[in-house]
Amino acid sequence: MAPRTWPPLVANMDADLSKRCATAGHSLKIAGIVLAGGLSKRMGQDKAQLRCLQKSLLARAVDLLQGAGLAEVFVSGNYPPYKCILDIHQQLGPLSGIHACVNSLYDRYDAVFILPVDMPLLSESECRWLLQAFTRFPQGVFCQDATFPMILPLELSLKNYLSAALNGKEKKQRSLYRLLKELKIQSLSYSEEVAFRFQNSNTPEQWAHCLTTFNKLKENKDIYE
Repeated sequence: MAPRTWPPLVANMDADLSKRCATAGHSLKIAGIVLAGGLSKRMGQDKAQLRCLQKSLLARAVDLLQGAGLAEVFVSGNYPPYKCILDIHQQLGPLSGIHACVNSLYDRYDAVFILPVDMPLLSESECRWLLQAFTRFPQGVFCQDATFPMILPLELSLKNYLSAALNGKEKKQRSLYRLLKELKIQSLSYSEEVAFRFQNSNTPEQWAHCLTTFNKLKENKDIYE
């Protein structure tokens, strides 16, 4: 499926989801999820506890999703006193965190907005852009080049796919890209001007680059604090 920026609403979606989106509009109840359950092996320390402007990356991510107007924000990982959801299948990549959150929130929300903890340059503008796109693509949306953030509707097809993938023996079944392809989640492209906002920090080198960019944005008063 080709990436798009502002395409028209598609028609080939689940009948149940189509009905809900048509009747609910902007009143869809969307929960925020911060993925923070990884081991941070490449960073050498817990990414969630790295700090920018005296605030941890985890606190920044939670505040960002709350500021974007989501109904409630949860953390995939063990970080009390935040509202945490622990993996059912331990250490099987991001799909294990998404699986646990989908199972926990399935009956209470219409969709989940998923953000990894290591994207501190993202602002509320990009989050609202994704939310607006979701009203046009209720089958789900993700960012083509960065993959995250993404919004997934809490449909039975997603729940069943995740269960099968996490219980399967083959590693390729746990591919995030395979999930996006199989469930026909719409990819979105963003402009070069905001591409830096979607950078993540998996290594000390990437984190150092992120801090440099962060400080420049702070000087220009162009950063979400």
